[in-house]
Amino acid sequence: MFTIVFVSFHSEAHINRLVSGIDQRFNIIVIENSKNDTLKRDLENKYKNVKVLITKKNLGLSGSYNLAIKESKTNLVFLNPSDVVISNKCLIDLEDCVKQIKDFAILSPTYDNEKVYKNYEIWNKKITNFYLNDEKIKKYKIKEVDFIDNDFIINKEKLKRINFFDENFFLYFETMDLCKRVKDLNFKIYVCDNIKFTHFGSQSADLKFSNESALNRSWHYNWSKFYYFKKHSGTIFALRKIFPNLVRSIKKMIISKLKNDINLYKLSKTEFLGIAHSVLNKPSCYRPFEEE
Repeated sequence: MFTIVFVSFHSEAHINRLVSGIDQRFNIIVIENSKNDTLKRDLENKYKNVKVLITKKNLGLSGSYNLAIKESKTNLVFLNPSDVVISNKCLIDLEDCVKQIKDFAILSPTYDNEKVYKNYEIWNKKITNFYLNDEKIKKYKIKEVDFIDNDFIINKEKLKRINFFDENFFLYFETMDLCKRVKDLNFKIYVCDNIKFTHFGSQSADLKFSNESALNRSWHYNWSKFYYFKKHSGTIFALRKIFPNLVRSIKKMIISKLKNDINLYKLSKTEFLGIAHSVLNKPSCYRPFEEE
């Protein structure tokens, strides 16, 4: 059995939808970053299998996942943002799958329409793309990969060797960093091609916060990109990777000024500041929702 985790930030509608549809034999932890005490009270009163943890501040994905991992009572933990659809069939199949596979660090279902989005990448040519052939798990079409983006089960026993998520990442690149460190230890990362889920993408917060969400994503994507490549490949390489983003943000600021497009200017300026903070070795500090 594994513990299911959802990270919530102004995500009340998503969380209620998710929890109401999941079989109550699965234990659920919700990390609530927007201090919504009503959500905690309602969910815990209605569902005995749900525990809601209210954070003192917005922890971002890395901090939220680490808190949930610490609080979970099971060795296997299924980590998810809130903008997903996970069926009970998916959960039952994953439960059966992890019972059969002992030697894995991370395991994930796959996106229901891979023409739109793939939840994984294979970069190492030495990794076979063939499915594992054990008869008990053959039906799930399990294969080894290098990277999983989101919605995955972690093996705490293995990942404690790398101290789980790097909390310097607030948003973006946290799972890429985790997978990189996992692969450096030659641990296994698997996806199950025949176990499916849906991820809406960039829709975790309720729609009324769409403007703040866009600014938040722009700042943190650029901050995290430079930090990730600096961490794993050095400053010079990171500067080369972030330079195109820097040029695009400056161009967009100039164009938006000429067109008097206030929203585009604000977005492009946010991208620029995310890059500047990361290059100047300043922490990931942008919090557009703080006043909400």
